[in-house]
Amino acid sequence: MPMFDIPDMRELMYKIAIVFGTIIVIYGVLWLLVNLGVIPAIIAAVFPQIVLIIIGLFIIYTAVERRNKYY
Repeated sequence: MPMFDIPDMRELMYKIAIVFGTIIVIYGVLWLLVNLGVIPAIIAAVFPQIVLIIIGLFIIYTAVERRNKYY
């Protein structure tokens, strides 16, 4: 039985892929805007902290969703 045959695991992997894909796209756009001089570099410097907050919120959301699913 492969690890990814579990429906919950597959759904979780899709959600993780969506979150990380979105973060990569946002970071790429910010980097482009900083290089073009449209936004100040300080905004792009704060982005890693924003990413950590988003990842933390995603982990909390996933934990609460799974708890509600099984109880």
